[in-house]
Amino acid sequence: MYTYSTPMYGSGSSKGGDGYQSCMQMCAASYGVPTMASSTWSAPPATTTAAGGSGCTHTVIVAPTQGVLRYVPFALNASVGDTIAFVWNANTHTVTKSSELAICNKTSDMPFTSGVQNKSFVFTQKVNDTNTTFYYCGVPGHCQKGMFGIINPPNALMGSNATVSSMMPVMASNSSNMTAMVQYTQMVTANNTMAGNWGGNIDMNGMPPSSYQYMFENVMYTRTFLAANPEVLSADGVIDLSSAGTTPLIVPNDITAAATNSSTSSGSPTSGSPTAGATGSSPSPASTGGARSLGSSSILVSAVVASLVFVL
Repeated sequence: MYTYSTPMYGSGSSKGGDGYQSCMQMCAASYGVPTMASSTWSAPPATTTAAGGSGCTHTVIVAPTQGVLRYVPFALNASVGDTIAFVWNANTHTVTKSSELAICNKTSDMPFTSGVQNKSFVFTQKVNDTNTTFYYCGVPGHCQKGMFGIINPPNALMGSNATVSSMMPVMASNSSNMTAMVQYTQMVTANNTMAGNWGGNIDMNGMPPSSYQYMFENVMYTRTFLAANPEVLSADGVIDLSSAGTTPLIVPNDITAAATNSSTSSGSPTSGSPTAGATGSSPSPASTGGARSLGSSSILVSAVVASLVFVL
């Protein structure tokens, strides 16, 4: 599994080190004092071993804590023969295949769906090709708030101006909410260059403009997760959630809390934008449902054994 990041890497920080704590203190000063949520995650017992899987197993957390509508990591690379193990850490979510131009609609092209499942459920997909594959949460309203992910996202050519890294500052220059989220992410990742650059080279060409905000939010959320848990990000950019063993991982609250807290501090309302979904769908606010703070919860990661095999 590989991640998308700029070629130059700096040194990361150790989990819970002085640099990370200092950064969190600055974030608290800028965006409000964080509170702590409580959540733990451990892999459920295996029920069925993946048949025919000859490659690696990549773990994706489905909703790292209740109320955070994200998949972690948001994007990953996988080879033919690998298995993607989706592990629920919150209730009432799905993993449903979609497409680039209709991210929030189920596709008819080799479709797959987990159905609505709850915490500790495991759903696996065997990778049959390396084409870019989009998936989303089919619970009404969740994808419209940004709950979608990508397997084998497109990698931009060198010098392209259509990368996440190139386009995110442009959107931030026209949106106070995006500016707040970008600044918060930069503060959190200040001592971890690899985390701060993660996802920067994903190619935005072909993505509908309505999806841009949500693409950026998902990339930033994964960056904050990696900054809080540097042990899961290896020197070559591979994310391995099982590498922490029995050590609880910090789960940041949603990135949109930075915009919410910033807007509250300045007295200005939080604005929304259209959803990343099928053409002709109604606009939906970018709110994430319910008040959130910049706190964290924790999950307990261990090796995931695949169950319920479908072919990607």
